[in-house]
Amino acid sequence: MPKQLQSQTPFGAINVEDRAMFKKLLISTLMLAIVFLGGCAALKHDMIMKGQVVDVRGDTVTLCIGNRDGAKAGDKLEVMRSVFKKGVVITEEGESYYDLVNVGRVEIEKVINEHYATAKVITGDIKVSDVAELKK
Repeated sequence: MPKQLQSQTPFGAINVEDRAMFKKLLISTLMLAIVFLGGCAALKHDMIMKGQVVDVRGDTVTLCIGNRDGAKAGDKLEVMRSVFKKGVVITEEGESYYDLVNVGRVEIEKVINEHYATAKVITGDIKVSDVAELKK
């Protein structure tokens, strides 16, 4: 019976064939992780940032709403802010302690790309992290 070559790893001694398989598995896992994390940019846009005000400069705001969301110049959007309810006594899990408060209105001036647009403040005091909703 031929003697198998072994190699030392952090997981102990393994034979050369197992080491090659381990490398292939590790490389495949890393490549899959890179592809998945690269796709997270779209996921982050759709589920977390969509509509978020990311910049305010005077009466011009930059929104995380773009042509992929169906935004067009001239669209008017209500802008909301999440505020903690005053006088709330926490009684049960799952209850919302925040209200969405309308803080203003904006009109899209220019759609920059699939993710962003600039808008002019029509009314209100718009701040970074407020959320504008594009009604479809």
